Amino acid sequence: MKVCRIILLIWTFVFSNVFEAAEEEVAELSSGLAVTFRSVNGGQVDHTVRPNFMLYVPDGESPSPFIPPGIFTAEWEGSINLDLRDRFVFQAELNGKLDLELNGKLVLEVTGDGGVTEPTKRIRLNSRVNTLKAVYTSPEKGDAFFRLYWATPDYFNEPIPARFLKHIPNDNTANGALLRYGRQLIAEHRCFKCHSTGAPKSGMPELAMDAPAFSGIGSRRGIKWMMSWVLNPKKLRPSAKMPVMLHGVNAASDAKAIATYIASLKGVNLNKAHTQDSNLLLSVSEGRTLYQQMNCAACHTIAGEQDVEGKLSLYQIGKKFIQPDWLSAFLQNPQEHYKWIGMPNFSLNEKESRGLASYLFSLTSSENQDQTEVNEGLISRGKKLVSSKGCLNCHKLQLKNEFSVQPISDYGKGCLDEPSDKQLVRFGFSTKERFALKYFLKQGMDSLSRSNWAEFALRQTTGLNCKNCHGQMESVPSFEVLGGKLKPEWVESLLSGNLLNKPRPWLQARMPAFSARPDYLAKGLAMLHGHSPSTPKEPVVDLDKAGIGRKLVSSNGGFFCFSCHAIGTLKPAQVFDAQGINLAQVGDRLLPEYFRRWMRNPLRVDPQTKMPAYFNQGQSALFDILDGSAEQQIEALHHYIRQGSLMVPPEAPGQ
Repeated sequence: MKVCRIILLIWTFVFSNVFEAAEEEVAELSSGLAVTFRSVNGGQVDHTVRPNFMLYVPDGESPSPFIPPGIFTAEWEGSINLDLRDRFVFQAELNGKLDLELNGKLVLEVTGDGGVTEPTKRIRLNSRVNTLKAVYTSPEKGDAFFRLYWATPDYFNEPIPARFLKHIPNDNTANGALLRYGRQLIAEHRCFKCHSTGAPKSGMPELAMDAPAFSGIGSRRGIKWMMSWVLNPKKLRPSAKMPVMLHGVNAASDAKAIATYIASLKGVNLNKAHTQDSNLLLSVSEGRTLYQQMNCAACHTIAGEQDVEGKLSLYQIGKKFIQPDWLSAFLQNPQEHYKWIGMPNFSLNEKESRGLASYLFSLTSSENQDQTEVNEGLISRGKKLVSSKGCLNCHKLQLKNEFSVQPISDYGKGCLDEPSDKQLVRFGFSTKERFALKYFLKQGMDSLSRSNWAEFALRQTTGLNCKNCHGQMESVPSFEVLGGKLKPEWVESLLSGNLLNKPRPWLQARMPAFSARPDYLAKGLAMLHGHSPSTPKEPVVDLDKAGIGRKLVSSNGGFFCFSCHAIGTLKPAQVFDAQGINLAQVGDRLLPEYFRRWMRNPLRVDPQTKMPAYFNQGQSALFDILDGSAEQQIEALHHYIRQGSLMVPPEAPGQ
């Protein structure tokens, strides 16, 4: 207990009293639920916070990177905060055992083998705070998962929305957050690129993070900008992870030598490679429009705007790229020379990338510098420095690496020392960062050998600013629903840039690709919402039900769905407000559970949708089809849309 108190005191000091008690109970609450993962066999314990009250752990995997594989328990604690009181029925779909207490009363005690449990009696929840405690125990065999649903007389089963789930931070959640912060810092700063002794061979995906390749970099970056970057990366970008390696009276001249050498590593001559077709030239105003349409301001600030923490300023763009053509080539494929770059790939064509580059260059002054100047003495000196200063531990280049350091276990010396003139490698770590790194190296090193896709998704979607677009831009869905909405295989195809048919090609907003992350992200998002990282095999399409579904989408005794939706080759008949997605693409895209929930009440799922509700209280207005049963009609529609490109469209009016 004494150790825990000391940890909490240090944590509180380092993180600026983030757990200072508020005057009112509600003010103390933070988003998500506190979770304690506990290994049944080994007794290891981990504390964290999860945004949703759902879980999925594939058989043989760990529920947390800080817990080994095997049977485990997950103890959830927090509250459900409602604006208005209501009565709810709860029901679980799970493999394992779940005990749930609400307001101190046991309301659910169930064991399942993958199916849906019987519903509880109707339970009254109060406005404001309703305490929640639950214990989930994983099964001896098979994937461990649970999804809890609630329902009222006004709407059918749905997961408890994350906005209602709150918890009070404590020393356990602080300890778990500290471990995860140190773990993330280890990966982001590529610690094991230098400290290779004892480095895990696999596990945390970010351990594979690379850095910009040196090959051909002289045809992509300005030499003066590279010199400034090598000398002090954080001066140009406060969030930079690259350390300062050059010190003393020779630092500036060493930086110049390194920049001169890597500037001599030429690649494609973009002035010749790019066509000079006047039809590809966009004006500055058109580039400005494109900047706004793609919501670049979600991650960037431009010259003249105030710097914002977490956003990357573009004021150095002209010095970094020198020529608009260089920036244009980068915008077309940001991952070409740096796979793990955070810059998304919007699949811009040459005309678009040139227009955007022209706009960004109009906001900043470029460097008037000769990239072709050759100084053999500086080049030779720079080559030796690149070989000996550790550059090649992160940056790829066919050159012998002569840099080595002590094992990371000897962290009392070197990078994590108190800042001083004697420090050779200077990352500029803050007090908070050094404390987190040292704490993690003492307590959490084993976690690096384990991957956990759910936590990967939490880290990466935060770092990539996903919520700055999702739920903020018109027609861009809220981020909170995606993991429980989309099939992971479809998400992986989307994030990898391999999706041929975009669901809404008419939208100005674009979903970009992230080439290093698609599989982990897609699986992790699904698991965060209690779904399998690979969509379970669905039953064979029932052609009789599909035929009824075709009747239901028709204009002749059906819902006339193709008034807004295309169905295969059949175009929408009369779009009044907003066009819908081609129904032939829905089966490959939506999880079955989400499709059914959406069809029952679209406005309940997305209050901004233009799609009307066709069912009420389990009944349909089309009483002559399947006795008007909403569930049976939705099932028929699902079999119909699952046919994909084989769907036979209904007859259009007049045929």
